[in-house]
Amino acid sequence: MRRELGGRGAAVAAGGGGALAAPADTGLLVRLAAAQQIAEKPRAAVAAARRGLSLDPASPELHLALGAALDAVHALEAAGRALDRAGRLCPGDAAVLAEHGRLCERAGLAERAAALLQRALAARPDDGDSWVALGRAVLRRGDAAWAGRCARRALWLAPGLPPGLLLAGAVREAQGADGEALALYDRAIVAAPGLGTGFSRRAMLLLRRAVGEGPPPRQPSGKRRLSVSTLGHAGRFGNQLLQYGCLRVCAERNGMELETPEWIGRSLYGLDDPLPGPPLPSLHEEDCGVPALLDGRALAGPDGHDVVGYFCGDTAPLAPHRARFRALFTPVGAVAERAAAALDGVRVRGRTLVAIHLRRGDFGLNDRFWIAPEAWYLDWLAGVWPSLDRPVLYLATDAPELAERFARYRPVLAGDLGAPLPGAEFFTDHWILSRADVVAVSNSSFSVTAAMLNPALRASLRPDRERARLVPFDPWSAPVLLP
Repeated sequence: MRRELGGRGAAVAAGGGGALAAPADTGLLVRLAAAQQIAEKPRAAVAAARRGLSLDPASPELHLALGAALDAVHALEAAGRALDRAGRLCPGDAAVLAEHGRLCERAGLAERAAALLQRALAARPDDGDSWVALGRAVLRRGDAAWAGRCARRALWLAPGLPPGLLLAGAVREAQGADGEALALYDRAIVAAPGLGTGFSRRAMLLLRRAVGEGPPPRQPSGKRRLSVSTLGHAGRFGNQLLQYGCLRVCAERNGMELETPEWIGRSLYGLDDPLPGPPLPSLHEEDCGVPALLDGRALAGPDGHDVVGYFCGDTAPLAPHRARFRALFTPVGAVAERAAAALDGVRVRGRTLVAIHLRRGDFGLNDRFWIAPEAWYLDWLAGVWPSLDRPVLYLATDAPELAERFARYRPVLAGDLGAPLPGAEFFTDHWILSRADVVAVSNSSFSVTAAMLNPALRASLRPDRERARLVPFDPWSAPVLLP
């Protein structure tokens, strides 16, 4: 869709300015909607497409633009209606077939997705994204061989394409070639470090080897359903805890049952929620009224919804349920034993445990996920350290070379507390942050969720870009991510 209707960068300004200058030019509105999609402003794209359709209700391009924008805000049923309309107005159009097929695949409608995508690819066989979507659809039907051919075609067209690598990994995993699957997931993580799927699949494969299978999923109880089908795909560890914890509390508050796919929480915390059943209507977190759900005011509709989102807004509505949220994320079995040993290993070194999180790795790639300099943490430490009773510093980081900057405080790192947990090498960092006396987080859901889970936190601080220093904050009354 983006490739069909607009270019990058200048298209946003050019499309927007042109649309304002000529508000009746539906061609400009098509390009504006595409440009806003590229700029990750799908709600603005919805508005632009609808403005165009008020002028020309029979434009297949505008119905296609509307369908793509609605898909981006997870209004899948409305998106499907828009794409149906585009298909009737322009039968056989490859772009419409491809967009509709990819939508159906995301909605879990594997049979229809495969039919639409095969027609689209017959007309435009160079569409790598559609080969990936077709592969996922047929893999869901159990045809790993066909899915493998789709993955190879996608990667031939676009070598290193992250979704293609993930599909190829899923195929090899389904075929029992776990080693090859792990190598493909590792490549996908390097290519797209912010994409949750590779992180999750790698973690689950390795965790099963290290600590065994998690508990089997419960059978559905027959209650109204609340699903989070994108768990493990949208966001990494800290964000997955927010998605699961918030929606699990919402479900319990409304007499519903949460359904989740396989995800890392089953192995770490012994969670046994039912697997997703038949597809439910999709709804974005911004449209489902999470505060109302937390108050026990259920979503309308007899069957429930599949809620999509990152849940990185203000944590205050969840604060009354903090005890339940914390209880959900209690390590079990061999994971609990490792957690206890790690905490004992750092606690014996001092009386006041101070934990700092410095995230690097996949951060700093854009302005949204900005990195606070180590100097802010060092300035804060210099002021607070003399007042603490036998302090010990724990440095939670994916860049252990930063420990040299903190050498005067003799920091403890995860590697000092034993071998990492395969697949969840980050777990020791998150656990110690969740049990420290004083925590200084980064601009990351990883350490903010750890602070939320900390039952005896004396002080918590976070970086403030305007004041260029660390400032106190309440993890239960603040946005998860900073502007």
